[in-house]
Amino acid sequence: MLTADEAAGGCVHLAGAGDNRWGHPVYWAQPGDPEYDVDVPTPVVPPEIRGLRIPNGALPADNSDGPMAVVDVDRGYVATFTDAAYDAEADTWSASAATVTYLASNGLHVGTGQASDQRNIGSHRGNNGAVMMVRLDEVTAGRIEHVLKVASGPEASRRHVFPMVGSDGDSTHPDAPPQGLRFRIKPTVDLAALDLEPQARVIAKALQEYGFYIGDSAGVTELKLEDTRAEGRGQLWPLRPTALCDLPLTPEYWDVLPEGYRVPVDD
Repeated sequence: MLTADEAAGGCVHLAGAGDNRWGHPVYWAQPGDPEYDVDVPTPVVPPEIRGLRIPNGALPADNSDGPMAVVDVDRGYVATFTDAAYDAEADTWSASAATVTYLASNGLHVGTGQASDQRNIGSHRGNNGAVMMVRLDEVTAGRIEHVLKVASGPEASRRHVFPMVGSDGDSTHPDAPPQGLRFRIKPTVDLAALDLEPQARVIAKALQEYGFYIGDSAGVTELKLEDTRAEGRGQLWPLRPTALCDLPLTPEYWDVLPEGYRVPVDD
């Protein structure tokens, strides 16, 4: 994570900051929004995407992954997609992958054997759409109260550990991190003493309290921000992509938790 050729400075970059196009748009479904039977040609298709409410004007991120999330609070779940695409002429939505996670659940995929809701299924290898990005409303409120997903720049291992149920990594190197491996900023690190931008400090506090897990592969180690530009609101993140690089992935700042780490029930 620090020394590999793809480490790019050995820190967590913020995808979606500045001119970076790799953020993840989030839309909030409301009563009266049109309903769509999203065409997803994978073996695992959550039934909720047949009749999914998607707000008018929603668009995926403008990148080759085309991610998008839809939160439907009334119906109690978040749906996330890869390669989401809207055909305006036919008024249809399609995607290459879809996952549904219920908001009142423990967020775990049914494939872990520990999901509190058996409807938590999909094709994102255990990733939960609610933690795949940093939402702007959370940062504006000053608190993120959950773990976050990070994509590894160095090639991830073919192995996976809890909470993932698969890996899209292809490395057999013994030092390659397995997807699901969890990191946290050490509790002893004084974040207030670092020259972090205000939004970055909120994110860093979450990474200290809840940490991140490796849930994807990328060209650089990165944490996705909500893509407010794709949402049509303009760039609302005054952050640099390197705003967390004062916290390099070294033992001075980070703990690597044991493989398969599970949060104690009392926490």
